[in-house]
Amino acid sequence: MATKKEQVYKCQVCTNVVKVVEEGVGTLVCCDKPMELQADK
Repeated sequence: MATKKEQVYKCQVCTNVVKVVEEGVGTLVCCDKPMELQADK
């Protein structure tokens, strides 16, 4: 999985939110679970 600049991810367990500032490869993880990509608003 690759992240793209400006994407927003949210943890479904603790509701922590992360905004990507540098693109990379891998999966964002929080609370031992993959974070979910939030839809564009």
